[in-house]
Order: sequence, then structure tokens, then C-alpha cells
Amino acid sequence: MINDTEQQILESINKANRILIALPQNLNGDGLGAGLALFDFLKKLDKQPEVVCAGNGFAPFRFLPKISEIKKELDSFQSFVVSLKTANAQLDELSYEVKPDRVDIFLKPKSGKFSADDLTFRSAKFPYDLVITLDCPSLEHLGAIYEKNTDLFFETPIINIDHHPVNEHYGQINLVDLTATSTSEILAVLIENFEEGLIDEEIATALLTGIIVETNSFQHPKTTPKAFLKASALVSRGARQQDIIKELYKTKNISMLKLWGRALARLREVPELGLTYSLVNHNDFIKSGAAEQDVLGVMKELVGNLSGRKIILFLAETLPGQVVGYFHLHPSLKAQIVAAALGGVMLNGSLGTVRVSGGADLLQVEQDVIGKLQKIKDQVVV
Repeated sequence: MINDTEQQILESINKANRILIALPQNLNGDGLGAGLALFDFLKKLDKQPEVVCAGNGFAPFRFLPKISEIKKELDSFQSFVVSLKTANAQLDELSYEVKPDRVDIFLKPKSGKFSADDLTFRSAKFPYDLVITLDCPSLEHLGAIYEKNTDLFFETPIINIDHHPVNEHYGQINLVDLTATSTSEILAVLIENFEEGLIDEEIATALLTGIIVETNSFQHPKTTPKAFLKASALVSRGARQQDIIKELYKTKNISMLKLWGRALARLREVPELGLTYSLVNHNDFIKSGAAEQDVLGVMKELVGNLSGRKIILFLAETLPGQVVGYFHLHPSLKAQIVAAALGGVMLNGSLGTVRVSGGADLLQVEQDVIGKLQKIKDQVVV
């Protein structure tokens, strides 16, 4: 049964032609899977979709069809429009001359003359009829895409589809379902209600990838029976579950495993905080041959092997003076309070990230993070 919000979304999609799918800069598999599934679905509706994300982290998902369609920035820049009134004089000829520091435009009338009052200036509208954001609690989570194109998000209708409780409901239409375990689950229901027959193997695989990532392969405590049922329905439509599990959980590169070994050797605990954490320095990256994209892989391994901990933290000095961190929180903790205290952002309901640059010292970052957690330890229990 389609509810009123879903009906509004489907009507908006029907009316639009060029549709921008915007994904958060700190992307995870849920937003990515949902974005690729929606891109494929809109193509089947004979729309002209574009999917854009300013972040990185696509490498673990290279097995997904259409991943090459994701753009790092918008191709279309706003044009600057010069308008000429022709009520008093008709245009006969237009030419221009490029100078080192300007462009001179020559407007020759058939008769009479033009004056400065005949000219007006404005920025052209962006070439999109509709923007759909996925798995994005706020416009700021889009990162550089929003920062460089702020006017686009004020001039173009936005459909906001998400499952995070901190979503700011910034869209003209907001489909924010707090009972869903993932944005991919929400989108799967929406597509089914619109035209179930359009869900093919590729769309089903992308959506199932999002659900599996967000539920940590159905091991997350907040995984619901609805998520299992939706995953089962996608498998029946051709979703390649075994390929997803193999690529995301069974295939690990050597450099990531070496970095993981170094992280395991440095595991530490702060019992009063329920904190288990590790840290690796830039020299560890050099010796293991690891790259920044391996940091999230190590974090996932730590989470998978340290179940039940209240806080799991991993700090990595990826470059001299630059520290990237991930933290995983037990469902009993108030995630947004922790994220705000650390100056980080939540990537999903339990996983967050923090980045410190500008000459950051790894050991100092370690002390700062623990100190901040000490200050809020009495505020974060649900």
C-alpha cells in the first residue's frame, strides 16, 4: 500500500526528466547501493539521472554494476546569462573578442541603438528538475557537492530519503523511516510499490548490498524481521548474495591484513569507558603497503571480532599530520552526543568517523579523544 509521502515522490519522479542523485561525502555501502539502484531504476523509466558523490571508498564495491557512473562533481556549471531587450532595436549581429582579462561582446542593431538599460544579467538555472538525496541526514553531509553548488539545493525541489534519526527533514518531500535498518530497505519498498517488475538482477544486487552493509551481514542488534524479508525478496529477484558476501567479507587484500595485524598488536582498553581501541602510525602504512581505503576495512574487522564492546575506536595516521578515525558504538549509547563531542559524523546508526589534519599528532589525538569521552561518559547512555 502506497502512503501519501511515497505517492508524492512517485508523482515528482514522473514529472521530472533530469534527476540528480546526491550521495553523502562520507559514503558507505548503504548509500552507494541505494544510489546505484535508483540510477538504474530511473534509467528504466526513460529519465536522465546523474549520480554524484564527492567522497572516496568505492573500491570495495567495484563488483557492483554501474559503479563507474558515479561522478565526483557536477559536470554542468551554472551559466551566466546576459539578456538584451529588443523592443526598441532589433539585433543584427553578435560577436565577441577575448582579451587577457575580459571578454568584449559586440551587439550590432539593425537600426537605432542599444543602451545600458536594455541589458540585464542573471545566472541560469541548474539543468536539473529534481534532486534526490539518499542516506544523507543533512545537506552538509554532501560535502563539496553542496558547498560548491549551494544555489542548486535552494532552487531545485529535493526528495530526501533516509533512515537516520538525526535527519533534518530538509527536503520538500521527506521519506525518513526510523524503523528501517537501511536506506536501501526504504528504497526497495518504494520501487516495489512503484513498479515491482522493474527490479532486475542488478537493481536487486545493489539494494541487497546496502542492506547487508548497514546490518553488518544481519548481525547488527537493530536488524529487524522486515530487513530479512526484504533481503529474501531481493534474492528471489536475482540479487547475487554470495558474490556480495565474498567481495565484502571473504576477499581481503594483503596490505589490509598486514595493517590489521599491526592494529591487533596495539589493542588497548579503558574499562571505565567500555572502550577498546587501537592506533597505527604512518610508518605502519609504509611497512604494510596499506592505503587510507584500508582503514575502514580494518575497522570492520575490529568490530566483527570485538562484539559486545560499548565503544570501539581505531585511529590511523594515514599521512604525517593527518589522522583518520572510526568509532563504533553499542546501541545503548547516544550516538549523536558522542559524534558531536569528537567532532565527527555518523555514517550509519552505529559507525562514525572523525578526521584531524593540519599537523595532527597521533598520540595527542589519542589523548584528546579519550579525554572527550571521559567528559561525556555520564551523558551517552540511552
